[in-house]
Amino acid sequence: MHVKLMVISFCALAASCAGSGSKSGSDSTGAGSDTTLNVDANPSSQLEVNPLSGYFLKNTIKVNDSLTFWLIDNQASFDSLFGVAKTMNNTIDHPDFGTHIVIAATMPPTFYGTQIQLESATSDNATNNATLHFVATANPNKGSASTVPLWLGAVPKTGKSTFQLYTGDHLTQTITTQQ
Repeated sequence: MHVKLMVISFCALAASCAGSGSKSGSDSTGAGSDTTLNVDANPSSQLEVNPLSGYFLKNTIKVNDSLTFWLIDNQASFDSLFGVAKTMNNTIDHPDFGTHIVIAATMPPTFYGTQIQLESATSDNATNNATLHFVATANPNKGSASTVPLWLGAVPKTGKSTFQLYTGDHLTQTITTQQ
């Protein structure tokens, strides 16, 4: 009889322990949740930009704004804006418009040896949009001839994209294109 009571007590104890070990629905480590699924993907990454050298803005193009941007997706448009600046020692980087789109940044003529530089370029992995930050630095001494500052770079074509183009931290222009 004692053995029968002990077996019944043991079964009752085992049943109560099994029920108390389950987690409630509000417990984040409960049986229904998988914490590995809560990891967010990197929302942005470095945008691949290949600088292009060996070009100048044609003197038939007038630039009035402090920093002007263009997105060029074909050779004819590119050739209408830029000329080749070939010397004996430099190389000319030719954009491949089949796989890339060209981004151009330029300013009005200046006597101060201004250089336009790409400070950062990122791509939003979720929306396929790009953000590019440019800065322009100038020589403090005035030169004897004016130049038109120009920066050219090629980015891979990846489909419909919006390019947000910044001068420092100021949004200068947003261009949406179908690549």
